[in-house]
Formats: sequence, structure tokens, C-alpha cells
Amino acid sequence: MLESERISLSSQVTRCYSDNRRARYQSHLYISSYKGMMKERFETTLANQHLHWKGVKLIEGDYIEAAKAAEQEMKGPDGGQLIDVLQPRKGAKPALFRDEADATPQAEAEPEPAEDLKSIVYLSAESPNTLDRLEPNTSYIIGGLVDRNREKGLCHRRARERGIRTAKLPIGEYLEMASRRVLATNHVVEIMLKWLETGDWGKAFLEVIPKRKGGKLRGSAEEGDTTGADLDDSRLEDEEDDDEHSEEDQTTTENKNGNKGALESDEMQVDTDAVANAPAPAT
Repeated sequence: MLESERISLSSQVTRCYSDNRRARYQSHLYISSYKGMMKERFETTLANQHLHWKGVKLIEGDYIEAAKAAEQEMKGPDGGQLIDVLQPRKGAKPALFRDEADATPQAEAEPEPAEDLKSIVYLSAESPNTLDRLEPNTSYIIGGLVDRNREKGLCHRRARERGIRTAKLPIGEYLEMASRRVLATNHVVEIMLKWLETGDWGKAFLEVIPKRKGGKLRGSAEEGDTTGADLDDSRLEDEEDDDEHSEEDQTTTENKNGNKGALESDEMQVDTDAVANAPAPAT
């Protein structure tokens, strides 16, 4: 990645922490593959302020290792409470479903993941699956590849190679967009946090997606397009308004709830892991 892209990534990761700290229902966040240039920037330019972050785990392992660590935490005494929106519902369709009407010739059905990987979902625009809702005790991986679209589809291929389930956010099912649907990593995290608060994807999208993208709510999910979001692997795009304030948001304010969460970075390839599961109410 270019130096400017590494700076952008650091800013987005910082905003993810800040948004989660202020959310009504905080999720478990892990920053995986925490090494290389990302680690150097946090420890030098950003003056180790991340050491004061509450509710965040930074580990050198990859996103699978982070997801497994998060799973153990969520099952433990500090796992948080299962909020109402995550409770199972009778007659509900699968949390992750394949929309056959939107299927393309290259969108092959994904193989069944190994038992120890079933609780991991990699968010990707290329996925043939769409999220209907978030599930408790599930790790959602946000691929924050800062490459300005040079490696389209890379995150999806990496997930498939490792036998990880994939899915896309249902933006096309709820919104009509006036511009491309590329979202910054922190926007994806914030959308998930808003869904935990409201249980409504439409409201979550409208509250988070920048107004300059011109998104408007469809008449209803049934009347609208049922395709998922074209997130371009949730790549980071230039977000002047986010980057302007992101380093200011890297404060030492404590997260009194104490819940923890996850993101992943790699020196040349970045996967920002957002584990949004079984959160307890923020206090």
C-alpha cells in the first residue's frame, strides 16, 4: 500500500473504535494481523494512544485466529448480554441466504465450511449470499483493502480459499444509490452497530451512509431490488470528512462497558475484522 493508504487505514480503524465506544450496544472488536507498518504508525505517529483503548484487542494472528479468540470471549463471563434483536425468531428466514434471482454464472454455491469455521462470515460484494440479520456468537470480517480498487475480488477469493462463508450487506434491497456503493471500513462497522440498535437495515443505512452518495430508502424491501450491496470488498475510499476527525477521536476516554472487539491489519494486505456479536448495553 502507498503511505497515504496506510494513513487512511489507520484513520478508519481509529473511527471503528470510536464509533463502537459510543454505540448503545457495543460489539467485540479485534484488530488482527497487527504488525508491520500499521503497528509502527500506531506506536510512533499516533503516540501509542491505542494503549488507552478499552474494549479492543490487537493481536498479530490473522482474522481466523482473532475470530476464534472472540468466540471464546463471547462464551466467557465477559461475553455480554444477548440483546433482543439477536434473539431467535420463529419463522425467520436464514440469517444468510442466497438470492437465486441475483445469482450470476460465476457466483458458484459456496462449500460447507469446516465445523470450527461455521461461526465466521467474511463480508464481500462478490458473495452470492446476502445478510438478512446479524447472529450472536458470529464473527463478521470486514475486508478493509486499501488499494483504490486495484485488487477487485481479492478478499472474496481469500475467504473462499480458506473455506470461510461470505455474505454482502443488503444495501440494494433497501436503498437506491445515486453513486457507487463503496463504503469506508468504519461505515460498515457503524452500520452493523446501528442495526444492533434498531434491527432495521434501512434506518441503519440512512443514518450512516454519507449524504453525498445520494442514497434514498426504497418504498419497501419487498418492492425493491433484492440484490446485495456492491461494496467492492468494503474497500476504503477517500473519506475527507472521516479522516479529518478520526485521529482527534483517538481519545483516552474509557469504555465503561468493557466489551471488546476486533479488526485486522496486514502490512500489504488489510482485513479489518468486525466481530459484532452478543453485545451488552453501553453504560
